[in-house]
Amino acid sequence: MAAQGFDRERPDAATDSRHFARLFRQLGMLQLDFVNVLVPAHYLVAWSRLGNYDRKRFDRHINHSGRYTEQWAHEASIVPVGTWPQLAHRRAEWRPWRHSPLVHLPDADAYLADVLERVRRDGALSADQLTPLAGPRRKPGDWHRSMPRWALEHHFGRGALAVRERKANFQRIYDLPERVIPDVARLRRIGADGARKELLRTAATALGIGTLQDLADYYRMSPKEARPLLATLVEEGELDFVTVEGWRQECYRARGARAPR
Repeated sequence: MAAQGFDRERPDAATDSRHFARLFRQLGMLQLDFVNVLVPAHYLVAWSRLGNYDRKRFDRHINHSGRYTEQWAHEASIVPVGTWPQLAHRRAEWRPWRHSPLVHLPDADAYLADVLERVRRDGALSADQLTPLAGPRRKPGDWHRSMPRWALEHHFGRGALAVRERKANFQRIYDLPERVIPDVARLRRIGADGARKELLRTAATALGIGTLQDLADYYRMSPKEARPLLATLVEEGELDFVTVEGWRQECYRARGARAPR
């Protein structure tokens, strides 16, 4: 609870960007969730820790401070730009979804190349700024995603494009990574296991204590991948292997985790 920021009173008015920055330091990322029963759910994550806050200022902090970007982390998530190289192996392994109409599009490679060239030539854009292209026929209840959006998300998934910001209607604005991600992060190279190890370290700090499955799933890696890396973090003194009464799973505690009174 302390690691997740629930060990202190919420500020009377979270108007300072330092409040928002602290939230991201605690969580490591903010998973985006546009389920809108009350408000889009990720705004409630911030509210539960910050109390009343200015959502427009919060969005400006995310979109225009230069500190964050959007990536596939747990799911689509806002992450610090320093996390960009840690997720390079995920972008390299990314494959189009099986139900993507791009798979069945004639001359799909040419179309994707044209979309990427349009961004390179004209600058940041959203899907509705591209020429519509006929997609598959929808059944009632299907989630609608236009062909330009499929194409932009394809390039985003593999790292050829980055998200510059979200519009007020939550539509993504895409741009080239070199125009979004600072060079110090974009040009950093780290091996897949080294990246996973850093992500697990962040997950452990954010959770304070968790099972093997908890820590692995924070950034969507398999327990098989995570187990030997967690063992290394234990050997290096960054985590403690612990037992918790009532828990049967392997469990790890971040060495610097605070236990609330």
